[in-house]
Amino acid sequence: MNSHSSVLRRGLFAAAFVLVSLTAASAAESFEGRIHMDMTGGNKKEKMSIEYAMKDGKMRMDPQMGERHGRSGSMGMIVDMQAREMIILMDNDGKKMFMRRPIPQPTAEQTAKVREGHPMSAPVATGRTEMIAGYQATEYRTTNEKGEIIELWLAKGLGPFMSFSGGNPMMGRGTPPPGWENFVREGNAFPMRVVTHDADGAEKMRMEVTSVDKAPLPDSLFSTDGYTEFQMPDLGGMMNPFKR
Repeated sequence: MNSHSSVLRRGLFAAAFVLVSLTAASAAESFEGRIHMDMTGGNKKEKMSIEYAMKDGKMRMDPQMGERHGRSGSMGMIVDMQAREMIILMDNDGKKMFMRRPIPQPTAEQTAKVREGHPMSAPVATGRTEMIAGYQATEYRTTNEKGEIIELWLAKGLGPFMSFSGGNPMMGRGTPPPGWENFVREGNAFPMRVVTHDADGAEKMRMEVTSVDKAPLPDSLFSTDGYTEFQMPDLGGMMNPFKR
């Protein structure tokens, strides 16, 4: 396993930890189907596509990152919110493996840290709405501790949102998620579009839903059929994003 895969695994686990810790299972059961999303950011405005699939309290997330990083293969994740379990799926040139990891019950301190998030101003509704991928989204604006302005276009009826930023390993283990993510989860909303502008107004990051397919999904999509289990040694809590 290379270092890039290790970083991505920790990011996926951190995202799952935040999602399961702060989201009611009933929220995940309210939508069945697929959500396709594109993210662009950084100086080179690199793009990453993500597909969410949700059914019966389970979520699968497949980020398409292979070409971006000059590597073949893919990595995805299945989260069972009721069982508090995460399954990491890896496909390296046709060699399919999976790792199963329980998601620990958070302590009161960990939950408080996640809920706090990064400081930001209270999101304010602008009164603007727009149809995005067939769903009506309402715009909110907020400013973070760096003075960056964040546009949030939120819609209802699409289940919970999960990102890499909760405990982002590139920002240091235990880093809380952006405050706007907590605002989204607490409002049981889904971000159809998020645009971050720097203090001078230049766009830094954009995340946008491109399509929503509300349709029954096969149970096999949330199983490990065709994969071989990879037994990873005990890392002494290293996979817990909030354990130091």
